[in-house]
Amino acid sequence: MGKKGLTILGVSVGVIAVLAIGAFILFQTMVNTPKNSYLLAELNEVEDTFDVFDERFESEMDWYEHAQSNAIESTVGITAETNDPSFQEMGIDQMINNSNIELTVGQDINNEVSTLGLNANIAELSISDVNAYITGDKAGLTLPFIEEYMVVNEADAATFLNTINPEAFDGSEEIDYSMFFESSAISEEQREYITDEYSSFIKDNLPDDAFESDTEEVTIGENTVNADKLTMTLSEEQIHTFLRDLFNKMAEDEEIASIIETQMMAASFGNPEAPSAEETASEFNSSLKEAAENVENVGFPDGLTSVVWTDGDDNIVQRDFDMSVTVDDATDQIAIDGTNEVQEDSQLINYDMTVTAEDGNEGGIGITADLKETENGYEDVLTLRADTEDLIVLNSVKSEEEDNEVWNADVSFNEQAFGSPLTVFMESSSVYDGDQATSDVTIYAEDGTSITRDTAALNITGESQTVDEIAVPSADNEKDIGQMSMDELNDYFNNEVGPQFEEWMTENFGAPSGF
Repeated sequence: MGKKGLTILGVSVGVIAVLAIGAFILFQTMVNTPKNSYLLAELNEVEDTFDVFDERFESEMDWYEHAQSNAIESTVGITAETNDPSFQEMGIDQMINNSNIELTVGQDINNEVSTLGLNANIAELSISDVNAYITGDKAGLTLPFIEEYMVVNEADAATFLNTINPEAFDGSEEIDYSMFFESSAISEEQREYITDEYSSFIKDNLPDDAFESDTEEVTIGENTVNADKLTMTLSEEQIHTFLRDLFNKMAEDEEIASIIETQMMAASFGNPEAPSAEETASEFNSSLKEAAENVENVGFPDGLTSVVWTDGDDNIVQRDFDMSVTVDDATDQIAIDGTNEVQEDSQLINYDMTVTAEDGNEGGIGITADLKETENGYEDVLTLRADTEDLIVLNSVKSEEEDNEVWNADVSFNEQAFGSPLTVFMESSSVYDGDQATSDVTIYAEDGTSITRDTAALNITGESQTVDEIAVPSADNEKDIGQMSMDELNDYFNNEVGPQFEEWMTENFGAPSGF
């Protein structure tokens, strides 16, 4: 399999971990065997991670869910400000400070309607009445110098693209406007399917005798914990057998193929050069079958050992994972070590992954999460490391002040990793009130020398409210360009759109465009 096979194996190991989350319903009512205790401990850690996110972004997630099932109309304002002397010398500081962009966005996911309006003032250039919309079967656009909406129906989209760019499109492409309204997130039904289908597979295919339990005192931070020590040990043969069976099962799973297609269609929407979702799913399934047939080409000479220590509340407070992987006659040692210090209002997580090559070269990445709950909110620091260097540090402070949610965050980038030190700041204030929401965000950067908040700052305001429906223009005012030939398109744009554009330019800016 080579490097490609190793990549598939790596992805699949990640899939195994995700699928193991679904084992909760199956295992929670069973005897607390070492295997069940180990799998439940892994489940609890993942659930705790999601809980941390949900707690910190509860209002945002509630509003997101509301927007997925209701028609929402939003107005977004974008401005910038600068006091940079270099911009003043070039005479563009006032142009930046006096410019603004306003977007009016309507979205109704359930009824497959989305609209966009643009109004902008940039220096002396004023642009208004740029409007677009898309539904499940039609897309339209109008500009300030034309009266009608230029529309392309979904049924004509592929042939229209072939007409204007025959080298890139052959007219046989399957274009589905409804994908614009599809969420890339796995649905509740899909999650339930994975839970039901694969939790049984994991339990049945991981041997009972691979697990054992003991008790042991461990020191976490300044505390000594009388922990349950849960160990999973798999031989090379057991790993090969498990992965082969998993690959074959997933390759034959039509629901998994459907999930992959949905994800790829959402990811590649609007990208004509992306492979089709069906091709991607087919290639993925072929790769799984190939990996199953050649799984023994990747060696695990020392097998796999994973040890977790849990406290009385079933938190994993320490982890030790070791595995060796042989690919193309080269063996790497992989070690993951970590601690999780849990207090009443805080949590300190430290994890490191180290890869040691056969020649002794060593590299690693690590993450530290220092999470604190305060009286009014949360103060968190996340650090991503490479070896001993801090690459990225995120500071996040979120609090409730009267009716406002105030969230200030900054991300610092390491000088050695990114060429120069840089910190990006975000200051935001949001209000979520039932069927409406408002926000005010300022973003700027500092490098300690030439870049400061005075250099440039971006301001974004938003107002959203629930409405009965999102209206689209009447079909009486349309120009169906989707069914035009190349000659008809040339005639329309040269003899109708072009002259109107020149007239609009003359009226607004005093000179024709030379269109």
